[in-house]
Amino acid sequence: MTDEVDIEKGSVLKRKFSLFDAALFGIGGAVGSGILFAAAYGTAYAGPAVIISWLIAAVMIVIVTIPYAEFSSMAPRGGISARISYYSYGTYGGFLSGWALFLWAVMIPPIEAVAVSEYAAYYIPALYSKGFLTPYGIGLSILITIIFVFINLAGISKMGKFNSALTWVKIASVIILIIMVPLLIFHPSNFTIPSFIPSTGWKGIFIAIPATGILFSFGGYRQVADMAGEIKNPKRNLPIAIGVTLAVQSIFYILMSIVIVGSVNWSSLGVAPGDWSAVSNLSSPLADLMKENLASLTGDPALIISGLIFLALLFAIYSPLGTFGVYLTGSSRIIFGFSREGAIPEKLGKTDKRGVPVYAIVLVAIVGDLFLIPLPSWESLVNFVVVAAVVNFALVAASIPIIRRLHPNIERSFKVPFFRAWSLIAFVVSSLLVYWATYPTTLYAITATLVGSIIFLYQAYKAKWKNLGLRNSIWIPFYLIGLLILSYIGSIATGGLGILHFPVDAFVVIVYGVIFWFISQIMAPKTPVGDMESLIANAPKEEPLL
Repeated sequence: MTDEVDIEKGSVLKRKFSLFDAALFGIGGAVGSGILFAAAYGTAYAGPAVIISWLIAAVMIVIVTIPYAEFSSMAPRGGISARISYYSYGTYGGFLSGWALFLWAVMIPPIEAVAVSEYAAYYIPALYSKGFLTPYGIGLSILITIIFVFINLAGISKMGKFNSALTWVKIASVIILIIMVPLLIFHPSNFTIPSFIPSTGWKGIFIAIPATGILFSFGGYRQVADMAGEIKNPKRNLPIAIGVTLAVQSIFYILMSIVIVGSVNWSSLGVAPGDWSAVSNLSSPLADLMKENLASLTGDPALIISGLIFLALLFAIYSPLGTFGVYLTGSSRIIFGFSREGAIPEKLGKTDKRGVPVYAIVLVAIVGDLFLIPLPSWESLVNFVVVAAVVNFALVAASIPIIRRLHPNIERSFKVPFFRAWSLIAFVVSSLLVYWATYPTTLYAITATLVGSIIFLYQAYKAKWKNLGLRNSIWIPFYLIGLLILSYIGSIATGGLGILHFPVDAFVVIVYGVIFWFISQIMAPKTPVGDMESLIANAPKEEPLL
């Protein structure tokens, strides 16, 4: 799948992915904990209409992620998504964007580890209680993290082989569950109880996208975009690989949501028909729902369902493990790139003689595990991390016209079509996604992102930086604070004021996003920031492509 790396001579040969390799890598990252958890939690918010949530999310993720493909294709360097904002907004803007990405990066591995622990609680109840991991569950999650750290430290080639093998197992398991469960357990009336559209209306459908892990679950597609500089014939293969990844994961997620909706046995659950929120209380959603139907089955169907329960539990354990490996590798790559811009200690950008970023991998594991203490559940971790990721989406989206203007001569093997309009729409979509994440999630995530400003000022003072780039990027904290205020006063706020009502609130956020997009373009640097040409020219010689 990859070209060889000449470790002894210290040179790195550029890795090349075929169309098949790229699509398989994306699917491997996509089919993780979200296929069971997000499908269930999304149903709790949107009921049967969670199918619409998945379709809308697929369109939105295409819009906000395509910019990464262009930047990766023009600058095939490790962690380019952590760097591009520096060349667009200057030092401060680059730091904030990278800090948001840093928060996202360090939390993905523990999210997958928590997913394993929560499903393991089906057999070991002491791991999970009342919607949260117990100290035993947290301990198991940390142990899983440690194991995968050692796998990564053994070398990326071993991680790639492990993930490729596991991807095929995951795909086979999903297909078996999607086909077999409805043949034995299916309640079609669930799709109209009380109606297809939830009692919360369309706002529930939109809230489900960022707030239940649906958006998070499309992360595998982002991995393909980040690989643009490493894919053979990217002009042809990149759009196809992205399309295949998106299509496969969308089909899997929608079908799994149909399976979960059709598997709900209201009498066995002990809740009123149509009370979809009860699904979110299940620690092992699909396995628990199949178990609730066992009493009504006898003979071979009962035996088959028992076997499918076991398969679902196994899948819920090894599926996140494979995704865990993809994201621990990718997350360390982001830290690797972030350190090269001086945003965090330079030592984190160093690799060992095999080209493995040891310090970055260890940092991701340690910081990520620390988040398990205040956020000991899959849903709470995902809600937090989605906002941090979308902040980076917004800033990268607004960068497209800026980089095109500042660096028109850099070769791009893939270009965003209608780039100005695409940039504006992607920025507005990102703003909506932050808003729909709801308060108080926005409070925690945006506050954590803005903490980066304090770290930046300390780093700037310590290093005696002269050009902080505040003139070009001071709008960013005001943009984030404004989104936080809107989420607090909006009708979809949890514990907020509820002054704005749907769909007026969405219109307000759209206008707000348009205004700040124009501000980002007006305040952008008039001359290039940093030496992006040298970054690209030296890429194959300086860094391994992880």
